[in-house]
Amino acid sequence: MTALELRELRKTYRSRGRPAVDAVRGLDLELRSGELLGLLGPSGCGKSTTLRMIAGLETVTGGDILVGGASVVGRPAQRRNIGVAFENYALYPPLNVAENLAFGLKARRRGARGSRTEVARKVAEIAERVALTDLLDARPAGLSSGQKQRVALARALIREPDVLLLDEPLSHLDAAQRDTTRRELKRIQRDLGHTTILVTHDQEEALSLADRIAVMRDGVIQQLGTPYEIYDSPANTFVADFVGEPAINLLPGIAAGDGQVRLSDTVRLALPVPVARGREIVVGIRPEDLRLTGEDGPPARVVAHEPLLEAGIATLALEGVERPLVVLTDPEVRLAHDERVRVAADARLTHVFDAETGDALR
Repeated sequence: MTALELRELRKTYRSRGRPAVDAVRGLDLELRSGELLGLLGPSGCGKSTTLRMIAGLETVTGGDILVGGASVVGRPAQRRNIGVAFENYALYPPLNVAENLAFGLKARRRGARGSRTEVARKVAEIAERVALTDLLDARPAGLSSGQKQRVALARALIREPDVLLLDEPLSHLDAAQRDTTRRELKRIQRDLGHTTILVTHDQEEALSLADRIAVMRDGVIQQLGTPYEIYDSPANTFVADFVGEPAINLLPGIAAGDGQVRLSDTVRLALPVPVARGREIVVGIRPEDLRLTGEDGPPARVVAHEPLLEAGIATLALEGVERPLVVLTDPEVRLAHDERVRVAADARLTHVFDAETGDALR
């Protein structure tokens, strides 16, 4: 069942004396019931504007938004039954946690759904599910960032929304809190089965939580797919470069016509697909798909080596190649500055892109 559908959704901002700004340019998306979709992209790409249009907090310039098959464009936010957990929490300081959770239900009081008994039951139920029972009497000022985030999430969930929208839900948390809250968030979403859109610029957040990811740039979806598809088969150089840490190596070269690419006069690499001789291409190789070797592969000079706990990160210079090459090394490897090594790439794990358009050559 399609729970949420965006059809040619557009948003253009206009102001007197200034050129119009197209923030969202014809988005088409379908979310299945219970699916968690990650909207991933850099700041200003249109992902938060998309979320606000779905929530009814931003007017729609063009296109349609359907929830359960019915259009909600023109319907006020309070009549869309869409839950939103905001980046800045948006909690009411004078109210304690229980009152913050109950606020939306009381504002929408309708028969039994809004009765005091029913509201109290729902508050107790959601508080137990997100581990807030011991904090119901606390006020927002006395809560940690992680606790505030759980309150914001619980307040969105208590409405039993048709669609749940999460706007950068982990951005204000430190590393330890982020890992813990991410696991809790995934468990809660799976248990309750809400159709969810997660807006984030954090690729780790999107890759670990989402069933599918839509990578956005300048108001346009660059690629839509599972986390594995986005990471292993990027549609273009933007997606390849944006997703992955350390970032993918993108090296310009010219196809040699013999199943290889010439990166410089002395450096050649094998290609996974046939490319016409003389065509300008960009080769993408993730740092974990490169290996240091004793004999085969082009020679390189060590520019820097960071020996980390889980793995090392080596920055290498290939002869005649302007861009540095980043390689993940085994944790026990130690490399000195200016040390000479050889590096090899597996052609099967090498990505090839057109130099002019940036699109993947498959």
